[in-house]
Amino acid sequence: MDVSSAISKRASIRRFKPAPVEKAKIEKVLEAGRRAPSWGNTQPWRFIVVQDKAKREELARACGGQPTVGAAPVVIVCCATIEDFTRKGHGEALKSLIPVGAMTEELMNIVLQSDVFAPYLRGDVVMTVKAGEQLMIAIAYMTLEAVNQGLGACWVGAITPKEVHKAMNLPDNIFVHSLLPLGYADEDPKPRPRKEINKIVFWEKYQ
Repeated sequence: MDVSSAISKRASIRRFKPAPVEKAKIEKVLEAGRRAPSWGNTQPWRFIVVQDKAKREELARACGGQPTVGAAPVVIVCCATIEDFTRKGHGEALKSLIPVGAMTEELMNIVLQSDVFAPYLRGDVVMTVKAGEQLMIAIAYMTLEAVNQGLGACWVGAITPKEVHKAMNLPDNIFVHSLLPLGYADEDPKPRPRKEINKIVFWEKYQ
């Protein structure tokens, strides 16, 4: 399946068949997330694959009892860390780009001293926002690969992060962003309406 077809076919799936998902397909979805672009190659995302029924139900309770979370045979807990945006973490990420020609040591030093390019200079809140932004790109890639693998997914952002964090017994340096229930679709929802292209796209100037 090409990317355009996956984009057109993708829909939020909230009803799943009880059939388990093959590990190879889950790994393909995760690999798509790993391949996503990120600011300065920081890759701040962390993914936890949950298949245990009791744990999925616990996660559902941490999301206001959403049945989608409990019913999906797989739930990917999508987390991130700001440590990859600290001076040390960001520096290591930028340094990894030098051997492939995407960065020079001179430019790296400029980036690490600029509050435009170095979120750590603006504090934890900005680093958290930036880490979340990069994570969302990875999740978008994963939803499209799910379609490519014949699976359905639903991006769940309506959660109580502290409760999910507690349920997963995560360390303090990891924060929970959202969940991605995954499985074989047990529904075929109609395409959601979209705004006309001329309502959202402008050429040369906003009108």
